[in-house]
Amino acid sequence: MNPVARRPPQASAPVALAFLAACAAPAQDVPLPNPTPVPVEVAVSDTARLPGEPPAHAPGRVPSPGPYAPGFDALHYHVALELPERGTVIRATTTVDVALLAPRRDTLRLDLTGLRVTRVVVARGRTAQQTDASFRQADGRLFVALPADARAGDTVRVAVTYDGSPDDGLIIGENVHGRRGAFGDNWPDRARFWIPSIDHPSDKATVMFEVRAPAGWQVVGNGRRVDVSGRPLGTTTAASVAPPADGVWRWRIDQPIPTYLMVIGATPFTTTSIDDCAAGGRVFARTNACVPTGFWSFPEDSANAARIFARADRMLEYYSGLIAPFPYARLAHVQSATRFGGMENAGAIFYSERAIANGTLGEGTVAHEIAHQWFGDEVTPARWADLWLSEGFATYFGALFFEDADGAERFREILRESWDEYLQSQVTDIAVVDTVSTPGNDLLELLNANSYNKGGAVLHMLRGVVGDSAFFGGIRAYYARHAPGNATTADLRRVMEQAAGRDLGWFFEQWLYRPGHPVLRVSREWNQQAGEAVILVEQVQKAGWPVFRLPMQIELQTAGGTVRRHIELVDRRTELRFQLPDPLTGVVLDPDGWVLGVVEQ
Repeated sequence: MNPVARRPPQASAPVALAFLAACAAPAQDVPLPNPTPVPVEVAVSDTARLPGEPPAHAPGRVPSPGPYAPGFDALHYHVALELPERGTVIRATTTVDVALLAPRRDTLRLDLTGLRVTRVVVARGRTAQQTDASFRQADGRLFVALPADARAGDTVRVAVTYDGSPDDGLIIGENVHGRRGAFGDNWPDRARFWIPSIDHPSDKATVMFEVRAPAGWQVVGNGRRVDVSGRPLGTTTAASVAPPADGVWRWRIDQPIPTYLMVIGATPFTTTSIDDCAAGGRVFARTNACVPTGFWSFPEDSANAARIFARADRMLEYYSGLIAPFPYARLAHVQSATRFGGMENAGAIFYSERAIANGTLGEGTVAHEIAHQWFGDEVTPARWADLWLSEGFATYFGALFFEDADGAERFREILRESWDEYLQSQVTDIAVVDTVSTPGNDLLELLNANSYNKGGAVLHMLRGVVGDSAFFGGIRAYYARHAPGNATTADLRRVMEQAAGRDLGWFFEQWLYRPGHPVLRVSREWNQQAGEAVILVEQVQKAGWPVFRLPMQIELQTAGGTVRRHIELVDRRTELRFQLPDPLTGVVLDPDGWVLGVVEQ
């Protein structure tokens, strides 16, 4: 994602709820029985406290994620949701299939904050009887009593019926042109504001959305559009926007994704196909299929969107050839209400509505978010501390597209700008893989120049150390080994060491687990009598930063031309001597810009 500030939500008028049974009826996408929610007629306002509702978190404030015990594994979410014609009160039933991993657990804990739960129904196994379950809400969690005979290896289906006005996560209000809409905006752990879930990136699951939206709205979501029985409706843009006969829009993704990527977007859209895959469409490199792709924009902004996404198909083709086939059934680029400049929701990327309306959204954001589909979405960091495996990868691979499309100089320009932002940032005293300095209840602090800029620089430096063949081969192996699951920095190191055929522990330690960067002071002299250049390189960075091991090139400028040599710095002070045929006139360390740091001459 690209972080930007988001406008505050609009105030709304009270609304009376009337839940429609059709919205809660499940599509046949999983074999377990699904309980039918009990309709509840209750009038509430957007600000009224509901009986049993826990204290609401302030909008925009991320609640503490807390510990995540390994005893449960969410397998599938089925979210049946009714969006209001006015106001912000929703009514929903979310059904979660959960595998029990621990020998015995009496209580399932789900993340849910600010909404009132009216009923919980539990069923165990494929044919077990559905029963009402005891539950309680406290501290932004929903605690559900499990069947007494549930054991490790069982799958439990938990259906939660709830209502209220989301404090965050599902943004309902007017867009920049005054039209209403609703957009999921879950990163980092804001799904809990509207979906009862195990809201942590280490627990990935498939998801299906059934959304009843006001007349005239279109709904887009993760994956592909399906009918009431779960069958895909086709790949064309027309199929994805055709009004549903029963008024319920259904979207399903068959690959497991983290909760922060599970979204819907609903408003009056104009949809434009980039490639409908008619007559085969574009067959991307290293794949044997076309990927339907297009953009969903507000009607007033379609011309801007067409310009902004003009090369989106080429980006998709580039990454499909460089990394692996595109992991999802289709790709939609969506103008939306999101606090970020771009948000990489799996198969349905959301972009800042204002940036598209103003025409200021850049191609760099588009490339960054498309690269995320592989890194962050299909291979997801297992821990928040490893966020660079998502943002650093998207930063670097986003830049790589422009190296391919626009040439090496454009690529180097992007790198220079990105590295300068890190060098001028306030996070240089913090390690990239940071488990200490970021408060646990403010994960948005991780959106910094370490996760993005330095993370991307680390990949470029790794490429320089091991060479293109080992680097890109290793990246493809890393992706293949960990898709569609989770990975840590240690996992990346193991794969890259195998690809390079050597130990890289020193590289990962100094660049990722330690803070800072090298600051190099260079002095030189020319010994005319010996025909020798004497060069002293000192590492003068802060004492709390490491002494870096730096393999690099040095360029020796002489009266007769330039000479390059390979060197490796390993100490605070390194003296280098070179025999040269002509007097030394200048020295350039790392002339091709492979090393992140500062050189003082």
